[in-house]
Amino acid sequence: MNPFKGNAKEVVSEATLFDKLKWLTSKEAAFLLRTSAGQIRNLVWRGRLKAYHYGSRLRFLRSDVEGLLTPSF
Repeated sequence: MNPFKGNAKEVVSEATLFDKLKWLTSKEAAFLLRTSAGQIRNLVWRGRLKAYHYGSRLRFLRSDVEGLLTPSF
């Protein structure tokens, strides 16, 4: 009996949900760019990433975050 069988389904469903998100938190944007949330705040401060305020929280459009990704050939 595989103890990880149930957990694999949860991970797959969370990954699928993450792919469909339009708005990202700082933590999610950092995960997508493989960096820290602090670096995301630096990118906002430098004007390289547009942030939207939702109450006192920052949110990012997924398309804006993906625009920072550079292909590695």
